[in-house]
Amino acid sequence: MTLAERIAEETRTMPEQAQQQVLDFALFLKQKEENAVRQDIQSIVTENLAAWKELAK
Repeated sequence: MTLAERIAEETRTMPEQAQQQVLDFALFLKQKEENAVRQDIQSIVTENLAAWKELAK
């Protein structure tokens, strides 16, 4: 059984409100990860901006 299948199985019998909380938490974690990636990319751009401008000449 995959992890996704196990999560589905465990939440199947929960009340709908609890299922919504599980979904909300999963979406929160996804957004948190996406924000971390965006911050990492922004840091790389900021740290290397001068070099990239030089290369663009």
